[in-house]
Amino acid sequence: MADLLRSRTVAAALGLFTHFIFNSGEWDHHVHLLVPGGSLLFGALVAFEYVADPRVFTLFQAFQVVATAAAVYLATLATSVIIYRAYFHRLRKFPGPFAARITKFDTISRVIHGDYQLYKIIEGFHKKYKTDIVRTGPRELSVASADAIPLIYGPMSKCRKGVWYSGAYHVEGASLQTTRDHQDHRERRKAWDRAFSAKSLREYEPRINRHTRLLLEKLKEHAKEQSVRISSWIGFFAFDVMGDIGYNRGFGMLEKGEEDEMIELVHKSMANMSTFGHIPWVVGMMLRTSVGAKDLLTFMSLVQDVLVERKKITPAEPDVFSHLIDDTKEEIPLQLNADSRLMIVAGSDTTHATLTWLVWELCMHKDAQAKLRKITDELAPNKSFLDAEDVANCPHLDGAINESLRLHPAVPSGLQRETPPSGITLPDGTYIPGETTVWMPIHTLQRDERSFPDPLKFMPERWTDEAPEYIKDKRAFIPFSAGVYNCVGQKLAMMEMRVVMANLLRSFEMDFAGDMGEAVVKKSRDAFTLSVGALDVKLTPRYKN
Repeated sequence: MADLLRSRTVAAALGLFTHFIFNSGEWDHHVHLLVPGGSLLFGALVAFEYVADPRVFTLFQAFQVVATAAAVYLATLATSVIIYRAYFHRLRKFPGPFAARITKFDTISRVIHGDYQLYKIIEGFHKKYKTDIVRTGPRELSVASADAIPLIYGPMSKCRKGVWYSGAYHVEGASLQTTRDHQDHRERRKAWDRAFSAKSLREYEPRINRHTRLLLEKLKEHAKEQSVRISSWIGFFAFDVMGDIGYNRGFGMLEKGEEDEMIELVHKSMANMSTFGHIPWVVGMMLRTSVGAKDLLTFMSLVQDVLVERKKITPAEPDVFSHLIDDTKEEIPLQLNADSRLMIVAGSDTTHATLTWLVWELCMHKDAQAKLRKITDELAPNKSFLDAEDVANCPHLDGAINESLRLHPAVPSGLQRETPPSGITLPDGTYIPGETTVWMPIHTLQRDERSFPDPLKFMPERWTDEAPEYIKDKRAFIPFSAGVYNCVGQKLAMMEMRVVMANLLRSFEMDFAGDMGEAVVKKSRDAFTLSVGALDVKLTPRYKN
């Protein structure tokens, strides 16, 4: 054994063998074991060399022998990985930055120097290499093809959710969104579908109306100011609604005009997620060590407390957790904690981002704002406030919301999937090998002129019978994802956005305050969901009351 430790050939062979082992299976969530495990092994080998080898007289000499073997082992492993990924990997035929073949940190470094907007980096790759498929990591592809959507996201897709989704299993279990077990998702989705059924949505309408009225009251109070941070007020609204509908618990943000502690933690935690959140093993390390994830872990703890308090009450009005909590059981399943966090973030930040961007677009395009205002004025003209039912069938309003969702999707970089072992073949004949991580960049897909002519133009009419020729392939519109994993709360989100936007337009004329909304463009961060930048506007009341 002592002679083996001195053999550089053996050390190099072990390095190659380790690469072979690591090249199959999922190791992303075991990275945290490498440093302590490697350190223990190193120490044990030093002790063994000191005791077993008669040529060693001091611990330092034993350390030197083992350190030399370790250096050869690690150098061989690293060299093998680099050469394989760069020149022999099964994804080598796909174009992309050379450094991205070696490490995902290449893309992350570009994100850090690119305003933390991964979706723009990926869009740039597709334009630079003039292809629908770009290699963005050692085992990862970005696929921006409408033809690929049914194969990757569709109801009959054989792809499964990628390793990214299981990053927080050890902390909070799997939410409806993060579970990778198809059967588990199907069973749990039934309860969520009941929570967002047509009947349930009708029960939620009065709360949406109530919070919208309060939002308008607060905005009217501040309208006399030269600048109103509309993005913050929309955020207060979105989180208050979700707290009410989700748990019968108000965050009181509209009343106070400031963020609740829990929501403040959400946004703080997103700062690090916008940097490293797209590398599964880094996310796992952050959550296990709390380095860079302290705010997120605290948020998870607070969410659990909220859920415990919710279980103690019988709400006067049905809420989402009325359908999810089993009152016959005393314990709250771990997975419900994950579901709770999912609902707060996905159910609020997405609406917040979409409405903020829609206000930005309407301030940028005054003619579109005037046209939409005229149309909403004609809805129930004798009413001072438009309820949810008043705006349920307004194609042009839906068109404006859809344009905001198309140009500024709330999950801009898309959702991760893993191809089946047999791989998938696109309609054009391109074969993507099995067990490959794929992302479909929604921001890029929805700005593709092949699907949406004049793609950068904000045009609500393309969604109505006024200009249908400006939609060539509607499959490429997937702001709520597609297939069996599509967003369960999309109808609620549309209801909220219709009521808020229709009443905003009725109450105010909106314009940029000070600049052209540059902070939204430059400061929005891609943290899986879009953490939208600040938007300041000038609100001019249309009626004195």
